[in-house]
Amino acid sequence: MRRVAIAGVGLTPRNASYMRLSDTKSWKDYVIEAAYDAIEDVNKGLNPKDLQYAVVNYHGEASVEAGGIGPIVSDILGLHPMGVTALCANCVGAGVGMHDAFGLVASGRYDRVLVVGFDKRWELLNFGDKRAIGGDVDYDFQLGYDHPTLQGLLQAYAYKRWGRKKVLKAMASYRMQSMWWGTRNPNAALWEVKPKATLQHFHNLIDETPDDAPIPAEFWALLPHNYAVEGASAMVLVPAEEAASYTDKPIYIDGISYKCNSHLLSKQMYYPNPALEQYDMCDFAATHLATAEAYKMAGIRPEDVDIAELFESHITSLIPTLAATGVPDSDKVLDFIIAGETGPEGRLPTGTDGGRGGFGLTSGSNFSDGVYEAVVQMRGEAGERQVKKANVAVITGMQGEMASSAVAVLRNH
Repeated sequence: MRRVAIAGVGLTPRNASYMRLSDTKSWKDYVIEAAYDAIEDVNKGLNPKDLQYAVVNYHGEASVEAGGIGPIVSDILGLHPMGVTALCANCVGAGVGMHDAFGLVASGRYDRVLVVGFDKRWELLNFGDKRAIGGDVDYDFQLGYDHPTLQGLLQAYAYKRWGRKKVLKAMASYRMQSMWWGTRNPNAALWEVKPKATLQHFHNLIDETPDDAPIPAEFWALLPHNYAVEGASAMVLVPAEEAASYTDKPIYIDGISYKCNSHLLSKQMYYPNPALEQYDMCDFAATHLATAEAYKMAGIRPEDVDIAELFESHITSLIPTLAATGVPDSDKVLDFIIAGETGPEGRLPTGTDGGRGGFGLTSGSNFSDGVYEAVVQMRGEAGERQVKKANVAVITGMQGEMASSAVAVLRNH
């Protein structure tokens, strides 16, 4: 099996000025812009016609009504007769795309493969889709179970397991860290957003609230929001032995894995596969198993990881994906976040582009957005938000109802 490298990365911005144009753009525009941005990023030059294959992820068909988007993508990129695999795996889709593209290059079948993840939110999400991404629709659809329901259950369970005050302190801490990263990223959805309160103020509101009283409305009103926008990101994969002919700063994919679990929460909780029964719904079993496999493939340990781009759109996904990295002890993850260890001066800078919530929740490209940021950091090109050490990065994606997870380990040597 050949070693694989990333020769170029690209994306569409998620900032306010770009998002004002979103109604004038289709999903095709996003795919074209991200793909050609990645091609242009190959700094020693890459003729688009030299691409041999592409893997494209999108959130779901919905009103796009284009189940056969492979030929459409080949057409809009001007790359016929190049083959295109199109897949749908919700928020982890670009990670599955990277996983499959990695195999195509590592096997020797192709030498130059493009990966694109995209999300055209208002064409891809409707009320039916909200139910679908909340679980196994054969069971859940008629009950009206949807993603907000899932989030409520996870939040309630997290309160029970770790204590409401500690969970909310960690939430505030991470959101404020995301503000720090995102307001230093000109491509992020947070670029024009200003903090409304200090972190200490949020912690004081929590500490001063009796255990049996509701959290003050002021806490929720001032808390930085997650930003659901749309866009695309892309990467070009090549054999490692040829990477130097494409770029001065190749980034190597030394570990990658994709694991699945049930897309039905009750089945995860009460009828788990024997390999997964040690985990509960707050652990995200697939993420733990995929991370362990990616680490083993890369030959690294948790202490080797410098930065992380995780699926952390909400506190109940940040906790398990951070725990899966093995950097903080599993029983000290919340303390790790509250202490600022995922921030700019911390042990494991996380979500350094603003995070999935601050850079922009773009479901189909969440994973490739994380790859883009990791590559920029590992090249030392992140400007004001550049971390001190970025030799090894872990990128984690998660789908739907903790149903699957992709994990990649990148190294810049």
